[in-house]
Amino acid sequence: MNRKHWFWWIGVILCATWLLWMTLRPQAQATADLAYITTPAVAHGISIRFLIDILGNMVVFMPLGAAATFALWRRDFEQRYARPAVGAILIGASLSAFIEMTQLLLPSRVATLGDWLLNTIGTLMGTFMALMIIRYRKSTKKVYFWRK
Repeated sequence: MNRKHWFWWIGVILCATWLLWMTLRPQAQATADLAYITTPAVAHGISIRFLIDILGNMVVFMPLGAAATFALWRRDFEQRYARPAVGAILIGASLSAFIEMTQLLLPSRVATLGDWLLNTIGTLMGTFMALMIIRYRKSTKKVYFWRK
């Protein structure tokens, strides 16, 4: 494993650690910490449920999906984008399932299947963005191979 992959694996670990910290704190504390975002949103007519449940659950898992895709990407895969994509999505879905199962045990948190689904969709979106970056970088390289 080269240095670049270690960098991305550290990114995956940091993302997962941050997600665990954010989602396993008491709900009242998490809500208070997000007041600087939710208060102006409510003033502009945006629902807190939409902001937190829809956007929040998806957006916070996007960096995990991207970092996991880059960590799993290998040059020898060439056009096989499915391997790193499936692996990254499994990492995000598994972490989200772990969070939701743990939240079942915490009286200050609420676990829902919808949260797991939105988190997994967020991971999928991050994975898709990473694959688009990989594809773009591969298409802009001016390397030509001639075969006899």
